[in-house]
Amino acid sequence: MKTGPEPVQRGVFSLAGVDPARVHREWQMTNTLWAQSQRLVALLLLVLLLPLMLVLYLPVRLSARAPFFFRQKRPGFMGRDFTIWKITTMRQGSDKVAKYEKGVTIDDPNVTRIGRFLRDTKVDELPQLLNIVRGEMEFVGPRPIAPGLNRMLSAAIPGFNHRYLVKPGLTNVSQVSVLENAVGDKAIEDWKLRFEGEEHYIRNKSVSYDLILIALTSVFVLRKALRPVLRSKRRRGELVRMPGVSASKRKSA
Repeated sequence: MKTGPEPVQRGVFSLAGVDPARVHREWQMTNTLWAQSQRLVALLLLVLLLPLMLVLYLPVRLSARAPFFFRQKRPGFMGRDFTIWKITTMRQGSDKVAKYEKGVTIDDPNVTRIGRFLRDTKVDELPQLLNIVRGEMEFVGPRPIAPGLNRMLSAAIPGFNHRYLVKPGLTNVSQVSVLENAVGDKAIEDWKLRFEGEEHYIRNKSVSYDLILIALTSVFVLRKALRPVLRSKRRRGELVRMPGVSASKRKSA
Protein backbone atom coordinates (compact mmCIF):
# COMPACT_ATOMS: atom_id res chain seq x y z
CA MET A 1 0.00 0.00 0.00
CA LYS A 2 1.35 3.43 -0.94
CA THR A 3 1.99 5.77 1.97
CA GLY A 4 3.01 8.88 0.03
CA PRO A 5 3.57 10.38 -3.37
CA GLU A 6 5.71 8.63 -5.93
CA PRO A 7 9.34 9.78 -5.65
CA VAL A 8 10.38 12.56 -7.98
CA GLN A 9 13.16 11.47 -10.30
CA ARG A 10 16.42 13.39 -10.36
CA GLY A 11 16.75 15.56 -13.43
CA VAL A 12 13.00 16.02 -13.71
CA PHE A 13 12.42 18.32 -10.74
CA SER A 14 14.79 20.48 -8.76
CA LEU A 15 13.79 20.19 -5.09
CA ALA A 16 16.50 22.42 -3.63
CA GLY A 17 15.12 24.40 -0.71
CA VAL A 18 11.92 22.35 -0.45
CA ASP A 19 11.33 20.22 2.66
CA PRO A 20 10.47 16.62 1.61
CA ALA A 21 8.14 16.38 4.63
CA ARG A 22 6.24 19.33 3.17
CA VAL A 23 5.77 17.39 -0.08
CA HIS A 24 4.42 14.45 1.92
CA ARG A 25 1.95 16.70 3.72
CA GLU A 26 0.80 18.15 0.40
CA TRP A 27 0.17 14.63 -0.87
CA GLN A 28 -1.83 13.82 2.26
CA MET A 29 -3.97 16.92 1.75
CA THR A 30 -5.39 15.40 -1.45
CA ASN A 31 -7.30 12.96 0.74
CA THR A 32 -8.63 15.45 3.27
CA LEU A 33 -12.22 16.51 3.79
CA TRP A 34 -11.38 19.85 2.14
CA ALA A 35 -10.19 18.17 -1.05
CA GLN A 36 -13.27 15.96 -1.21
CA SER A 37 -15.51 18.96 -0.50
CA GLN A 38 -14.01 20.77 -3.48
CA ARG A 39 -14.94 17.90 -5.76
CA LEU A 40 -18.53 17.94 -4.51
CA VAL A 41 -18.83 21.73 -4.91
CA ALA A 42 -17.35 21.52 -8.42
CA LEU A 43 -19.95 18.90 -9.37
CA LEU A 44 -22.79 21.09 -8.08
CA LEU A 45 -21.42 24.10 -9.97
CA LEU A 46 -21.23 22.09 -13.18
CA VAL A 47 -24.93 21.24 -12.87
CA LEU A 48 -25.86 24.85 -12.07
CA LEU A 49 -23.78 26.22 -14.95
CA LEU A 50 -25.19 23.83 -17.54
CA PRO A 51 -27.79 26.40 -18.77
CA LEU A 52 -24.98 28.94 -19.33
CA MET A 53 -23.04 26.37 -21.36
CA LEU A 54 -26.12 25.74 -23.50
CA VAL A 55 -26.57 29.48 -24.12
CA LEU A 56 -22.92 29.82 -25.16
CA TYR A 57 -22.84 26.70 -27.31
CA LEU A 58 -24.17 28.12 -30.58
CA PRO A 59 -22.30 31.48 -30.53
CA VAL A 60 -19.03 29.71 -29.77
CA ARG A 61 -19.49 27.08 -32.49
CA LEU A 62 -20.49 29.65 -35.12
CA SER A 63 -17.67 32.08 -34.34
CA ALA A 64 -14.86 29.56 -33.93
CA ARG A 65 -16.00 26.94 -36.47
CA ALA A 66 -14.57 24.44 -34.03
CA PRO A 67 -15.78 22.10 -31.24
CA PHE A 68 -17.29 23.86 -28.22
CA PHE A 69 -14.69 22.40 -25.86
CA PHE A 70 -10.93 22.81 -26.27
CA ARG A 71 -8.87 19.95 -24.82
CA GLN A 72 -5.13 19.73 -24.36
CA LYS A 73 -2.63 17.58 -22.46
CA ARG A 74 -0.81 19.63 -19.83
CA PRO A 75 1.55 18.76 -16.96
CA GLY A 76 -0.16 18.49 -13.59
CA PHE A 77 0.56 17.18 -10.09
CA MET A 78 4.11 15.74 -9.87
CA GLY A 79 4.53 16.41 -13.59
CA ARG A 80 1.93 13.86 -14.70
CA ASP A 81 0.03 14.88 -17.85
CA PHE A 82 -3.73 15.29 -17.75
CA THR A 83 -6.33 16.62 -20.19
CA ILE A 84 -7.49 20.15 -19.47
CA TRP A 85 -10.93 21.38 -20.60
CA LYS A 86 -11.78 24.92 -21.72
CA ILE A 87 -14.44 26.64 -23.82
CA THR A 88 -13.03 27.30 -27.29
CA THR A 89 -12.08 30.95 -27.75
CA MET A 90 -9.96 30.79 -30.92
CA ARG A 91 -10.71 29.98 -34.53
CA GLN A 92 -10.35 26.44 -35.81
CA GLY A 93 -6.77 25.35 -36.39
CA SER A 94 -5.23 27.92 -34.04
CA ASP A 95 -4.15 25.17 -31.64
CA LYS A 96 -1.78 23.89 -34.33
CA VAL A 97 0.06 27.23 -34.66
CA ALA A 98 3.39 26.82 -32.86
CA LYS A 99 3.62 30.37 -31.47
CA TYR A 100 0.39 29.93 -29.50
CA GLU A 101 1.96 27.21 -27.36
CA LYS A 102 3.83 29.98 -25.56
CA GLY A 103 0.83 32.19 -24.86
CA VAL A 104 -2.00 34.12 -26.49
CA THR A 105 -3.03 37.74 -25.92
CA ILE A 106 -6.70 38.63 -25.72
CA ASP A 107 -6.43 40.96 -28.74
CA ASP A 108 -4.92 38.31 -31.03
CA PRO A 109 -6.81 38.26 -34.37
CA ASN A 110 -7.46 34.52 -34.02
CA VAL A 111 -9.37 35.06 -30.77
CA THR A 112 -13.07 35.33 -31.62
CA ARG A 113 -15.22 38.23 -30.48
CA ILE A 114 -17.09 36.14 -27.93
CA GLY A 115 -13.78 34.49 -27.09
CA ARG A 116 -12.40 37.85 -25.94
CA PHE A 117 -15.31 38.23 -23.53
CA LEU A 118 -14.92 34.67 -22.26
CA ARG A 119 -11.19 35.12 -21.72
CA ASP A 120 -11.60 38.52 -20.09
CA THR A 121 -14.15 37.20 -17.59
CA LYS A 122 -12.38 33.81 -17.19
CA VAL A 123 -15.64 32.06 -18.14
CA ASP A 124 -13.69 29.96 -20.67
CA GLU A 125 -12.01 28.21 -17.73
CA LEU A 126 -15.26 26.95 -16.15
CA PRO A 127 -15.13 23.48 -17.82
CA GLN A 128 -12.10 22.82 -15.62
CA LEU A 129 -14.61 22.18 -12.87
CA LEU A 130 -14.72 18.74 -14.49
CA ASN A 131 -10.99 18.40 -13.83
CA ILE A 132 -11.66 19.23 -10.17
CA VAL A 133 -14.41 16.59 -9.99
CA ARG A 134 -11.95 14.05 -11.41
CA GLY A 135 -9.34 14.97 -8.79
CA GLU A 136 -6.85 16.31 -11.36
CA MET A 137 -7.14 19.92 -10.18
CA GLU A 138 -8.29 21.95 -7.19
CA PHE A 139 -9.96 25.34 -6.97
CA VAL A 140 -6.67 27.02 -6.03
CA GLY A 141 -3.21 26.17 -7.30
CA PRO A 142 -0.70 26.97 -10.05
CA ARG A 143 -2.42 27.38 -13.40
CA PRO A 144 -1.84 24.44 -15.79
CA ILE A 145 0.14 25.69 -18.79
CA ALA A 146 0.80 24.37 -22.29
CA PRO A 147 3.77 22.00 -22.74
CA GLY A 148 5.69 24.43 -24.97
CA LEU A 149 5.40 27.26 -22.46
CA ASN A 150 6.31 24.90 -19.63
CA ARG A 151 9.52 23.84 -21.39
CA MET A 152 10.52 27.45 -22.02
CA LEU A 153 9.84 28.60 -18.46
CA SER A 154 11.43 25.53 -16.84
CA ALA A 155 14.66 26.34 -18.69
CA ALA A 156 14.54 30.06 -17.84
CA ILE A 157 13.26 30.20 -14.24
CA PRO A 158 15.18 28.34 -11.49
CA GLY A 159 12.97 25.97 -9.50
CA PHE A 160 9.99 26.50 -11.81
CA ASN A 161 9.02 22.82 -11.50
CA HIS A 162 8.29 23.34 -7.80
CA ARG A 163 4.84 24.37 -9.00
CA TYR A 164 4.07 20.71 -9.68
CA LEU A 165 4.42 19.77 -6.01
CA VAL A 166 0.74 20.67 -5.63
CA LYS A 167 -2.24 20.12 -7.90
CA PRO A 168 -2.94 22.78 -10.53
CA GLY A 169 -5.80 25.13 -9.79
CA LEU A 170 -8.66 27.00 -11.38
CA THR A 171 -7.38 30.22 -9.83
CA ASN A 172 -4.40 31.59 -7.92
CA VAL A 173 -2.80 34.86 -6.84
CA SER A 174 -1.86 35.96 -10.37
CA GLN A 175 -5.40 35.39 -11.67
CA VAL A 176 -6.64 38.29 -9.55
CA SER A 177 -3.51 40.47 -9.58
CA VAL A 178 -2.03 40.22 -13.11
CA LEU A 179 -4.29 41.70 -15.77
CA GLU A 180 -3.10 39.90 -18.91
CA ASN A 181 -0.62 37.25 -19.97
CA ALA A 182 2.54 38.59 -21.58
CA VAL A 183 3.91 36.80 -24.63
CA GLY A 184 7.13 36.88 -26.61
CA ASP A 185 10.17 38.50 -24.99
CA LYS A 186 8.14 39.75 -22.02
CA ALA A 187 6.73 36.33 -21.10
CA ILE A 188 9.66 35.21 -18.94
CA GLU A 189 9.71 38.38 -16.81
CA ASP A 190 5.94 38.19 -16.50
CA TRP A 191 6.12 34.59 -15.33
CA LYS A 192 8.89 35.29 -12.84
CA LEU A 193 6.42 37.57 -11.08
CA ARG A 194 3.64 34.98 -11.34
CA PHE A 195 5.92 32.24 -10.04
CA GLU A 196 6.73 34.27 -6.93
CA GLY A 197 3.03 34.19 -6.10
CA GLU A 198 2.85 30.46 -6.82
CA GLU A 199 5.83 29.73 -4.57
CA HIS A 200 4.25 31.74 -1.75
CA TYR A 201 1.07 29.70 -2.11
CA ILE A 202 2.91 26.36 -2.23
CA ARG A 203 4.85 27.14 0.95
CA ASN A 204 1.77 28.46 2.79
CA LYS A 205 -1.00 26.27 1.38
CA SER A 206 -4.01 26.11 3.71
CA VAL A 207 -7.80 26.01 3.63
CA SER A 208 -8.00 29.66 4.74
CA TYR A 209 -5.60 30.71 1.96
CA ASP A 210 -7.78 28.84 -0.55
CA LEU A 211 -10.98 30.47 0.72
CA ILE A 212 -9.50 33.97 0.50
CA LEU A 213 -8.39 33.44 -3.11
CA ILE A 214 -11.72 31.87 -4.06
CA ALA A 215 -13.54 34.90 -2.63
CA LEU A 216 -11.23 37.36 -4.43
CA THR A 217 -11.66 35.47 -7.70
CA SER A 218 -15.45 35.50 -7.37
CA VAL A 219 -15.43 39.29 -6.92
CA PHE A 220 -12.99 39.68 -9.82
CA VAL A 221 -15.13 37.61 -12.21
CA LEU A 222 -18.36 39.36 -11.21
CA ARG A 223 -16.81 42.79 -11.74
CA LYS A 224 -15.53 41.75 -15.16
CA ALA A 225 -18.88 40.28 -16.18
CA LEU A 226 -20.88 43.30 -14.97
CA ARG A 227 -18.47 45.91 -16.35
CA PRO A 228 -20.33 46.38 -19.70
CA VAL A 229 -23.63 46.92 -17.83
CA LEU A 230 -22.09 49.40 -15.40
CA ARG A 231 -20.35 51.23 -18.24
CA SER A 232 -23.64 51.55 -20.13
CA LYS A 233 -25.41 52.96 -17.06
CA ARG A 234 -22.59 55.43 -16.51
CA ARG A 235 -22.83 56.68 -20.08
CA ARG A 236 -26.58 57.18 -19.78
CA GLY A 237 -26.02 59.12 -16.57
CA GLU A 238 -23.44 61.35 -18.24
CA LEU A 239 -25.85 62.03 -21.11
CA VAL A 240 -28.59 63.11 -18.70
CA ARG A 241 -26.17 65.46 -16.91
CA MET A 242 -24.90 67.10 -20.13
CA PRO A 243 -24.69 70.90 -19.74
CA GLY A 244 -27.25 72.91 -21.68
CA VAL A 245 -29.86 70.17 -21.60
CA SER A 246 -32.81 71.41 -19.57
CA ALA A 247 -35.03 69.19 -17.46
CA SER A 248 -37.98 69.87 -19.76
CA LYS A 249 -36.00 68.79 -22.81
CA ARG A 250 -34.87 65.64 -21.04
CA LYS A 251 -38.49 64.82 -20.17
CA SER A 252 -39.66 65.44 -23.73
CA ALA A 253 -36.86 63.24 -24.99
